[in-house]
Amino acid sequence: MARILMIMTLLLSFAAVVAFAADSGKRITIVGRAVGTTPAAAEEAKLDALREAVRRVCGSLINAQSETSNFTLIRDKILEQPVGFARVVKIIKDPQIMEGFTQVQLEVEVFPAKFKKRWAEFAHIMQREGNPRCVMIVFEDDDPYDAIPPRPNGLVQTELENFFLQKNVRLMDKAVTDEVRERDLRLAAKSGDAKKAAAAGAAFKADVVLLGEAEAKPGDSIKLGEQTLKRWNVTLVIRAIQTDSAAILVSRTYRPKKMYTTASGSGKDALTRVAKDSAADVLSDVAKAWRRRATVGKMIQLTLEPCTRRQFKAIQIEIIKMKGITGGKDGFRLRELTNSIASIEINWKYNLNQLADRFEELSVRLDGERLVFEVTEQSANRITVRLQTRPLVVPASQSVSGGRSKPSL
Repeated sequence: MARILMIMTLLLSFAAVVAFAADSGKRITIVGRAVGTTPAAAEEAKLDALREAVRRVCGSLINAQSETSNFTLIRDKILEQPVGFARVVKIIKDPQIMEGFTQVQLEVEVFPAKFKKRWAEFAHIMQREGNPRCVMIVFEDDDPYDAIPPRPNGLVQTELENFFLQKNVRLMDKAVTDEVRERDLRLAAKSGDAKKAAAAGAAFKADVVLLGEAEAKPGDSIKLGEQTLKRWNVTLVIRAIQTDSAAILVSRTYRPKKMYTTASGSGKDALTRVAKDSAADVLSDVAKAWRRRATVGKMIQLTLEPCTRRQFKAIQIEIIKMKGITGGKDGFRLRELTNSIASIEINWKYNLNQLADRFEELSVRLDGERLVFEVTEQSANRITVRLQTRPLVVPASQSVSGGRSKPSL
């Protein structure tokens, strides 16, 4: 008996060791670099090191960071991917300035495994995206054959909203807004126009608007013994739209996990079933869209004012030198220039705050002047920057022609 207990203890200990080994990460030393010598460049160099560390270990851009200096926690930021994450164990060498760029050396631990908790991962994604605000409207119809039109704010919408709130998603309260905004949102939902929906959602100061249509149709009846069961064809169509760009994040039809049948239930019961079965998948699909934007880079809408085409070209030359810009000149492209207001699309692989910091530190020389930038507006996917000109300060040593002093007679 004692021998059996000893063997069981050894087996349990071995299992614990294997489990620990599976959860432990791989530590590597990595160098990150970024163009520039500013604090924002130093931050970008750290992000670059994390992305490179994960690429080497996992072959994918998943990252998370937790920085320490002399084993004292400085900050904690996680940027995750479905295949794992990484964290900074310590900063081996603080940011160093080297010929116009910043370099940092880190010890990084990479975990090439999936997040074990689905909603823990979602919490990290939501935090990184700046806790986006959402507004939702779902029209539902429990009997499409009667004369009653689909209505919003019913069972399905309530079920979805409750689930979103449980996961700490910020929902904008439509009840405290005026009737005009509520009407515009309803009309946009019915029309299916993404731009109208984005504009209506923005009126609620939401970052994402979710439009839905739920329908329950009675299907064929089946007989089991002496009991007759009614089948229901139930669908929930969801579209999630980014309000500041009208980009469609999610467009999908959801159904109950199993064919819904009832002996005495109604279409309302069928709608409740599809809402309960789909709530987690709806939120998960929105999270996946956010995660893709953060991993492969997101499209940022930049408004630059006042700006001429000549100024844009000078700015483009400097801005594409940054590692956060992907695609070269195509990663910073002019879409429209009207009344000295430039609408620009930026392919940016870091967070929006990093881009704002970069602009505030940027200085571009053009025609004997210095172009500087002030961020005046920032949202989840949009940034507005005011362009200002300053005199170009010439060092005193170069103020005399040729940079030399006149010889005394």
